[in-house]
Amino acid sequence: MTRVCVFDDAEAVARHASDALALAIADARERGHDTHIALAGGGTPQRAYELLSQVEGSWMHVHLWLGDERCVPDGDPQSNAQMVRDSLLATDRDEPPWLHALHRPEQPEDAAWLYAQEICEHVPDRVFDVMLLGMGPDGHTASLFPGYPALNVLEAPCVAVRDSPKPPPERVTLSLPVLRAARFTLLLVTGAEKAEALAGVRAGDQSLPTALLGEGLDEIACDRAAAGEG
Repeated sequence: MTRVCVFDDAEAVARHASDALALAIADARERGHDTHIALAGGGTPQRAYELLSQVEGSWMHVHLWLGDERCVPDGDPQSNAQMVRDSLLATDRDEPPWLHALHRPEQPEDAAWLYAQEICEHVPDRVFDVMLLGMGPDGHTASLFPGYPALNVLEAPCVAVRDSPKPPPERVTLSLPVLRAARFTLLLVTGAEKAEALAGVRAGDQSLPTALLGEGLDEIACDRAAAGEG
């Protein structure tokens, strides 16, 4: 059953996400294992990464992946990889994490194929340790939008998206089975404009991509506005 944690505001949600990621990183370090974390884009995740960047210790065992990416040139401010570099990786470390960014992001099909190969090389069972997700007012998560064919992909670990209803139009996203399979999936939702979609997800509305995570969604961290409490 999905746990729902309601916080006062977006800052508290971001801090909770930062703490959850820090715990996963520390636990993997203690066990001497690599940990594979899929990151979300968006304002609240970005704030979580800024907070997490201050956590000390070796991160050489940490592999950072992108739950989805916009097909824009490397370094473009719309790039999720660039956002991660500017927030989570802004602090110099003697032993930094590995950031797995897309190759050739300007070509979504090529980029999706290459990223899938990289995932299969480093995460052969396609099971990420932590999956951090956000959600849009339409109920989309990663770049899985309502009614789009990418939702039907069952075999490939990631898929190209064209004509996204949210700019930029060309993207690459992890597929729904990969999102569902993660060992721990945390969904961050903030803002009153997402309250209706969040209520639908909690009610199991299958027209919403986020609701299709089903039992694969372990925890929702939201603010009071998104929970419809303020």
